[in-house]
Amino acid sequence: MTWIQIHFYLVALAVLFFVSPLEAVSQENSPHANKATSDSNYITKLDTMLHLQSWVSANWTKFTIVYDKDFKLVLAPNETNNLSFGLSYRYLDLGISFSPNFMNTDQDDKKGKSEQFSFKTGFSIHRFNLSFDLSSVKGFYLKNSSEFSRTALPDSPYRIFPDLTIGYFSTLIRYNTNSNFSTAALTGGTQIQQRSALTILPTFQLATYRFRNQSNTSGVQNESTYSTDLNLVLPVAGTLVLSPKFSASLGAGPSLGVDFFKSVAVNDSNKLVLSKGTKLTTGYSLQTAISYHGKNFFAGAESRLRGYGHKIEDISRLVKQYAYFQVYVGWRLQAPVFAKKSLDWVNKISPVEFD
Repeated sequence: MTWIQIHFYLVALAVLFFVSPLEAVSQENSPHANKATSDSNYITKLDTMLHLQSWVSANWTKFTIVYDKDFKLVLAPNETNNLSFGLSYRYLDLGISFSPNFMNTDQDDKKGKSEQFSFKTGFSIHRFNLSFDLSSVKGFYLKNSSEFSRTALPDSPYRIFPDLTIGYFSTLIRYNTNSNFSTAALTGGTQIQQRSALTILPTFQLATYRFRNQSNTSGVQNESTYSTDLNLVLPVAGTLVLSPKFSASLGAGPSLGVDFFKSVAVNDSNKLVLSKGTKLTTGYSLQTAISYHGKNFFAGAESRLRGYGHKIEDISRLVKQYAYFQVYVGWRLQAPVFAKKSLDWVNKISPVEFD
């Protein structure tokens, strides 16, 4: 994310914060202002309104594939800036994210060009949250290129893999142990945390990765790596309510799981390298957020850091690390009739009552 883009969003947030008193006055006669319903003294629910949201994010990712103690690959895409759009209504969340060219003109050419795309959906079921994430990242470079004898280009310090693509699918279920804590208020506008609260969020995640490179001009040819993770994450999260409209949140905790992986590659000496295994993994998760809620307008910023892999350093393993920082803005409006009827129908035929 360039300083110009960061400055633009910070200015936009500041302007909207200053005009929020005017917004509050204008909403006194709003036909849907009374849609907000109080869930408790701690949480105000606004999920009967339609929430439209957009955000920009800066993303950092790194994958370390260790075949043995003498051969490893540290792969990363070029740093990308993503543009995302989403909507939330009642128990349903939808989001789409991509990396447009106009937001990534400052990518380091020595690391190649990278692009990302993801589609996310989620369901809130009382204190449970179920989500699905389908993502793709294309274009990587070898961060430890100096450990190999030749580079992809004579004038480049890095080996570049423009055709290397990583496909990712994740399903996650999370439980909120404290009914006075709002997970929806962390990064969206469907709920507002009215009083400070603390909770534990046990999270079970199933994630599958496929690393595939079909280029025949790189040091690693026709490489395919498959990884399936089962992880239990146990973060402790807290929200500090600074004022009726502002709050700050922090969450952190360990993770424990199992990684099933299989790799096929040709190494720097053109020898076939095969590796597969099942290993225990450990890791961590860290999240921070700051939120603003007006009558209809809401905004905020969030950062997240996650990393996990095998503890033992001298055996085959796959270590995953990723981080992002995002700024979002959103608006609440009265939901169309067809949206209510559609979700009512889904709720009626579903074996599980969503709301």
